[in-house]
Amino acid sequence: MLRRPTDWALGFAYAVAWAIAGWLWTGPLNDLDYFFLPAVRIALSGHPFMVYAVRFRTILAIDNGPLGLVPLTAVAALVARLGWLDDERLRRMVILAAFSIFSLLMAREAVSAIDRLRGTSLGGLARVLAYGVFVASPTLWLSVLGYGHVEQPMTLWLVLLGVRSLAGKRPLAAGISFGLAMLTRTVATLPLISLGLLLLARHRWRAAGWLAAGAAFIVMLGLLPFLLVDPADTIYSLVTHRGNLPPGGGSIWMLVVGTPYQWIPQRADILIVLGLAALASLIVIRARQDLEPTSRDFYGVLALTALTLPLLAKSVWPYYFLDAYVFGAIWWLGQAHPLALGARLIGAAVPLIAVVGTLLTEYEMGASSAPIRLPEGVVMGVVLAVLMIALAVRLRSRASAFSTQAP
Repeated sequence: MLRRPTDWALGFAYAVAWAIAGWLWTGPLNDLDYFFLPAVRIALSGHPFMVYAVRFRTILAIDNGPLGLVPLTAVAALVARLGWLDDERLRRMVILAAFSIFSLLMAREAVSAIDRLRGTSLGGLARVLAYGVFVASPTLWLSVLGYGHVEQPMTLWLVLLGVRSLAGKRPLAAGISFGLAMLTRTVATLPLISLGLLLLARHRWRAAGWLAAGAAFIVMLGLLPFLLVDPADTIYSLVTHRGNLPPGGGSIWMLVVGTPYQWIPQRADILIVLGLAALASLIVIRARQDLEPTSRDFYGVLALTALTLPLLAKSVWPYYFLDAYVFGAIWWLGQAHPLALGARLIGAAVPLIAVVGTLLTEYEMGASSAPIRLPEGVVMGVVLAVLMIALAVRLRSRASAFSTQAP
């Protein structure tokens, strides 16, 4: 009976912390200001299905689905009613406080996954610390506060909810969750690939069909109004505009800039990311016949596939590491003794390197006014490649399946 008031008090304190951070933030404008709020202004002006007309520097456009704009529009309407929409600090304070609920939902789903994997619920200080791993992550704060991607925790919450639904033998509910996640951020396709391949490898055709059908139906239903009202801008934003952008900072693809091979990452980096994610998933799934959506190591597979984005995207931003951080932290903390020395401590490498990658990429972004810096991108690419190989080897070993058991 005492736990619920304490939970509400901690949640309120967390929202206040985000509000204070938003008020005090003195960094440069970010994607919230350049993309999402202009789109919200279009929606508030009476044209909600024309939000993809937003452009920054005539080329850059919103390349995420529209679902994240729905709660943002509701919050912006309240801010406008208060007369704060044109005040950068006040609007950011309210928006970050309101969207902190999605960080808490993400953390709640992550800690619930850890409880299921361990077979017992964390309690007391251990539970508080587990929540802290997710809600106080430097990658999360930099992603939301520094780069304005307030929708990213929402995406991860929906993905984790979808994994739990599939583990509970509800593939249609899982497909709906993944469809909503993809309407929030298109990179939610990566964990969906892993789940789909796992079901197909286990010959669960009906479950795979329901999963795919649910996700496809939701995505089509969500995008159809935008395609009918403003097809040119919608297709440009979600499909074609990325091909106009050259390779940028933080990427290992800097090695091909200025060569005849530059067109490969410029035109096809996302296809390469998706292909490597599918290949990495299959390498583990085929070797581990015991792997299931209920397995701890499946979150390791999700972390493995999430790492393909910062490894092979033609421009790497600090918030690209958040998905790998969350999945990796669940995989790590889901074992019985996550702080034990030796092989069990390897699980900590994924969230640790995700944080290092976040900070190194952020340094690369701000260390120089030059648009491209080669060393950081190459170093981080090599580190991520080594981590992915080591992680794949670890996941392929059945020994990791027993790491949740007490010694």
